[in-house]
Amino acid sequence: MQLVDVNAAHWRSVRAIVLDRDARRCQECGELCKKGEADVHHLVPRAAGGLDEPANLITLCDGCHAARHPNLQGTLARRMIERWGLRLAKLLDREGELASVDESLAAALRLLGVSRLRDAQLEVILAALRGESLLLVSATGSGKSLCFQVPILLTPGCGFVISPLKVLMSQQVVDLQRKKIPGTFINGDLGPTEKQIRYALLRDRAIKFLFCTPERFDSGMVREAEVEEITRARPNYLVVDEAHCIDRWGSDFRPNYGRLRAARSALGDPPVLAFTATAGVESQQRILRSLGIPDARVVVTGVNRPNIALARVDGVKDEMRHALILKLLTCMPAGRAMLFVPTVKIGAQLQVGLRSLGVEVPFFHSKCGTANERETLLGRFTGRLEPAVNTVICTNAFGMGLDLPNVRLVVHWQHPASVEDYLQEFGRAGRDGAPAVAVLFTDEKDARLLEYMADLTVENADLDAAAKSIARRAKRDSIQQMKLRANARDVCFRSSIVRYFGEDETRRRQSLSLRIVDWLFSRSSQLARASGCCDRCDGVRVGNLLDWAAKMWGSAGAEVRRPLPTPQTRQTERHWKTGHRVGARRRRWARLREYLAR
Repeated sequence: MQLVDVNAAHWRSVRAIVLDRDARRCQECGELCKKGEADVHHLVPRAAGGLDEPANLITLCDGCHAARHPNLQGTLARRMIERWGLRLAKLLDREGELASVDESLAAALRLLGVSRLRDAQLEVILAALRGESLLLVSATGSGKSLCFQVPILLTPGCGFVISPLKVLMSQQVVDLQRKKIPGTFINGDLGPTEKQIRYALLRDRAIKFLFCTPERFDSGMVREAEVEEITRARPNYLVVDEAHCIDRWGSDFRPNYGRLRAARSALGDPPVLAFTATAGVESQQRILRSLGIPDARVVVTGVNRPNIALARVDGVKDEMRHALILKLLTCMPAGRAMLFVPTVKIGAQLQVGLRSLGVEVPFFHSKCGTANERETLLGRFTGRLEPAVNTVICTNAFGMGLDLPNVRLVVHWQHPASVEDYLQEFGRAGRDGAPAVAVLFTDEKDARLLEYMADLTVENADLDAAAKSIARRAKRDSIQQMKLRANARDVCFRSSIVRYFGEDETRRRQSLSLRIVDWLFSRSSQLARASGCCDRCDGVRVGNLLDWAAKMWGSAGAEVRRPLPTPQTRQTERHWKTGHRVGARRRRWARLREYLAR
């Protein structure tokens, strides 16, 4: 009886925290709930392992509460398959890889609006649920956020997410709030009162995700009382988004990225989940050492993008480059194009050169116009604002984390300062899976400009002489690694990039139990394949570049163009699809029955 009273008292206090946090407003329809009409709803259902903590609860009115439950539970048939499939997988799990997995995994995916996981997501989520620290290297737009959202949702407590930019963290909070998941951020733009409210929510365990910059743990930049407030919490995970900043900014531009190991220690040494779109093998090891997890697992996926054909072109004068770029833009299929330049001066020259040929292309860089004008140009290129812009000249400051589906062409005036930068920039093409083309102009003297710019950055950094020497050496080594790959015409360009990141070496053979879980929750992602590979494999030179590019784009047309359907072909196709689905279901049920019979 006493235990029942304690549980009831605990539930009343939890419920009061949730109602106060949500101001008694329904988080679905926004209506203010009258006394007795406010329901407290589990985001991950209690029946599927959901926790009775404020961060897993939201306020709903009676009507919205009744409507929301079936959406999270899924169909009865689907839930039965997941339940029995997981039981079978755990029965066969001799390595203990599924110790922390139950039906709540499916409920969390449905809460986040996901029906199936992409390549490598399941591996990362399962490792995180086992309490492992890891580093995931995967392209922007490949679903890295889901890899930390699911483990945080399924583990008691709050997850801390370290993000480099305020705009990125605010966008992620908005995305979570659309799904009614309690999350917030704390940064210097907030007033003292608002910060105290958010710290109080953190103390009451009423939020599931807290986003902040690494400077939030630095008493030299933030009031010591605030540092104590945030380090008093014991997060279930420490997530480091854009983890390449540790290697590239941790020694000069953002030194607090190099101090995250100490911040983790102050937080009680939670598991670290680090994510980046670009980090080579050596950079991966530097990131892990800096975080204090040198032996953590590394998962690399998405480096080899078979739908992007790569071409290096050398010996082309500036004026001829302008004309060649214009011809590429002319023969490009419908979509977007990005023209990367190393400096503002070269970008302005390219803009003038294209203008003299009758084409006006906007130029985006960190100093162009006002902040509002830069945001407007970004909005026009992404399609949020009119009139739309389909081609832009840009420096590498353009759109960190930009994820657009139909970039068909990426041109580099010269090779970037690292292989990581190059993958990040040409990897913005072909996100929709259709063939795209990346053209890289090369010249032996390109490295000189990059080394000069690197030396200038190091000299302006607030570092002692020894640290400057180390930073300068690291930047020059990155430049040389990229120069080597840009000018080595006797090897496949694609293969040299894949080897640099070590993608093939990080994939592990799945056990039978993992294959069952993969069948339950994942989907195979097959990218279209361009009809070519790179300049070395396809024999691309200046003279045949346009024909080669047209052929690459033409392979997209061959795949997507289909004859207009007639009533007869529609009926035939409908019968075939129906029969195919029925046959596939029968085969899946037969496999499941076979597993259960064993």
